[in-house]
Amino acid sequence: MRAVGITWHGLHYHKRPSLPATVYDTLLGAVCIAVWSWWYRLDVVHARTHVPAAMALIARRLARTRPALVFDIRGLMAEEYEEAGRWRPGGVPSRLTKAVETAAILRADRIVILTESAREKLFDAERRSTVHVIPCCANVEQIKRARPERERVRRELGLSDCVVVVYVGKFPSWSMPGAMSDFFSSTCKLTDRLHFLILTQGDGDVIRRELGRNHVYPGSYTVTSAPQGEVGAYLAAADFAITFIKRAPSTIMQSPTKLGEYLGAGLPVVHSAGIGDIDQLMSPDIGVRVTEHSANSYREAAAAILRLTHDPQTPERCRAAAERCLSLERVGIPRYLSVYEALRGDPR
Repeated sequence: MRAVGITWHGLHYHKRPSLPATVYDTLLGAVCIAVWSWWYRLDVVHARTHVPAAMALIARRLARTRPALVFDIRGLMAEEYEEAGRWRPGGVPSRLTKAVETAAILRADRIVILTESAREKLFDAERRSTVHVIPCCANVEQIKRARPERERVRRELGLSDCVVVVYVGKFPSWSMPGAMSDFFSSTCKLTDRLHFLILTQGDGDVIRRELGRNHVYPGSYTVTSAPQGEVGAYLAAADFAITFIKRAPSTIMQSPTKLGEYLGAGLPVVHSAGIGDIDQLMSPDIGVRVTEHSANSYREAAAAILRLTHDPQTPERCRAAAERCLSLERVGIPRYLSVYEALRGDPR
């Protein structure tokens, strides 16, 4: 970073006890931001998520200068923690987080969110002019370069003759490993060559238990992990992908990074309905929407996704969608640049 003129400072993160540690980190961060704002004559403070937003709001009161504030929301933090059962609804952490969110939205010069659905629902027409939608993007070019690795990875995994469905990621509270297992079990009834490839840095026993519940033969699935640089090669080995997310108030803001990775690898996707902007992005020729998690719905979705895997034009349509909507180079970077360009032209 020094080579491109970036100065970087890091502060130690304290995890426990949760609330006092967060308060301490916030106050220390606020003091540092106030000092750096003066020392470096900062024009903009970009706060990514709620705790940094709290730091920035306090720092603006402490600093001699008042740089513009960009609140990069990333998600509805209080709602996510409540839905996950980590916070009690209406408890102190939840109330503090929502208070910070409200204050940061009110005082921010620019706001970044992940989905157009959230922009339309959470902001009035006047405020929308300062709200930028930047979805979670993938390095599509890097993923595309891994295409020649398909046969090598399939040979190494012993999957040369299989239809491979892939899932990448951990299993957070809003994921649906049980539903994914049910879908896989239903799809196995349509083809005897199906294999479930799960790439996770988290607890693989979560999905193993669900597959065991469905009496899925252990040889028909693989639970493993891969370094970030090799994920593209594993995706190249697959034929379609899956992501099921539990619908809740906070999921209006969700933009799964894995979606861009899947599509960038040319994989059609089986996905649950009503999550962020996924329904608007995923047309029937690149994905299959599951509106109801039931045996009948899974059978219909399984038949539809297998038809897409047999269409030779599907991979190119998927990659085109990723480049158009979820590419780091074509979407993420230009849209972040537009945030700063908008601030540069703002007389405030």
